[in-house]
Parts: sequence; C-alpha cells; structure tokens
Amino acid sequence: MSTGSMVAAALLGAVLVAAPVAFAQEEGFTPVPVIKGVKSLEAGVKAPDFTVKDLEGKTFVFSSERGNRGQLLVFWSIFCEPCREEMPLIQKIADEYGAAGSLGVLAVNMDGEPFIDGIKGFLRQYKYSVKVILDELDAKGEQFAIADPYQVAGTPVIYLVDGTGTIAGSHLGRIGEADLRAMITRMLEAK
Repeated sequence: MSTGSMVAAALLGAVLVAAPVAFAQEEGFTPVPVIKGVKSLEAGVKAPDFTVKDLEGKTFVFSSERGNRGQLLVFWSIFCEPCREEMPLIQKIADEYGAAGSLGVLAVNMDGEPFIDGIKGFLRQYKYSVKVILDELDAKGEQFAIADPYQVAGTPVIYLVDGTGTIAGSHLGRIGEADLRAMITRMLEAK
C-alpha cells in the first residue's frame, strides 16, 4: 500500500471514528452509515469539475467527458454491501440510457488505487461494463478529488448532473429502480 493510500485510509478512519455517525435507511434496504451533519449538494448548484484516473490509469476530466448530456454519478465501494446490491441497476441504466445517448453513467470508486485489482475482478466477475473512475487524494493527502467537493459522507450516493453541468438531484443510500428512473426522467424532461 502506498503512503498516500495509507494516509487516506487513516484519514477516513479518523473522520469516521471522530464524527457522529447516523444511518440513512429506506424500507427494505441495508442501512448506510454516514457522517452526521454532512449535507448533499443542493439541486441547482454548479457541479464541481474534477480530474482523476480511470481504471486503466488514463486521465479523466469530468467537464470534457460530460459534454452537453446529463450524467449519473454513482459513489460506491466494493466493500459496501448496498453498493454491490445496487450495481445491477446501475449497469441496466448505463446500458439503456447509454445506448440512447441521453445519459452518461460514471461509477466513482472510493476504494483507491491499492484496490484496482479487486475492483477489476469484481467488475469482471459480474460482467459490469459501466465506466469506473477512481477518486483520489490531493497531493497533501487531505481531500478527495471528487467525494469532498460533492460532500459525499457515505456510500452509495448518486448525483444527477444535467447537460449544463448543474446538480439536478441526489440520493443517499440504495435507490430503487422506479425512484431512480423518476429522477432521471425529471432531469431529462427539464431540458
């Protein structure tokens, strides 16, 4: 494990130990531990841009890749049971809307570079082809490039970003298919 990764793990652990933790729960879904008091970005604010690496080590710039179409950002971890439970739905949405060209889907993995082989193995095992990018710490090892600006306090979290680069909605915890489709439809119809 690299020094940066060890620092990231220690920082996340310290935050989770020091911060009051609440649980986001929906009926029928596994509870999600979150850092109490951290609020999601509100709809209508500009979505933070970011530059990170994908699973192949290639640079990924959100504003360049996003273009003028909406995006579904899914913050997840291979160690998060609700995330793994939600992944078939995310793949289904990626396949359906991606084929139509109306929505991009990005799975923002929170596990970090030391777990690339595990992430790739998980995706390969279940035949997921959704685009995965890796969140990473800044040079000081203090802030995550994506999760901190998006105020992600637990996983899974989804954000919808419209074609203008504005937050159209968010959801903390596992989401059902009908609710996710309703959120996407509202965003796409609001053009």
